[in-house]
Amino acid sequence: MPTSTRNFGKKNTGQLFHLPVRSRTLSLREAAIYLGLTPSRLRTLAFLGTGPQRHRSSKGATVYQRDALDHYVATLHERAGISTAETIRRRAERAPARDDALRELLEDPNTNLPEPDPFMMLATNGEVCEHGVFLMLKVLALFGFIMLCISSTPLLRAHFNQ
Repeated sequence: MPTSTRNFGKKNTGQLFHLPVRSRTLSLREAAIYLGLTPSRLRTLAFLGTGPQRHRSSKGATVYQRDALDHYVATLHERAGISTAETIRRRAERAPARDDALRELLEDPNTNLPEPDPFMMLATNGEVCEHGVFLMLKVLALFGFIMLCISSTPLLRAHFNQ
């Protein structure tokens, strides 16, 4: 069987390569609108190491893929015990306002953001509290260790008073 000249004699492996598409990635503000959160809540989630999966663009900015955001929303609804049908209904209900806000943001980057979705703020509040407490415990442990190391113990006083 003759080989295709387009493959230059190489065996066709049937692999597809998906190049990143700009329309599937959102900036931090766009992702916040898409999720129904405030940008500060999304930054806090990223700082605490939780929230939707994020990537760095070639310019160093944080970007989010729509698929990862949809997965994150589905996970939050699942944790809350909300059915898939109800999740779809809620997302479809807020879609026109969300799409209008995204369109306005593309036209004018300084536009005011819409009110956040109360469910999404409440659902992410648990993650912020959980991971925030863990971060505070690590900071307090480090602070305690530093204080232990630099505190004046009786051995130090005996050594330096000679």
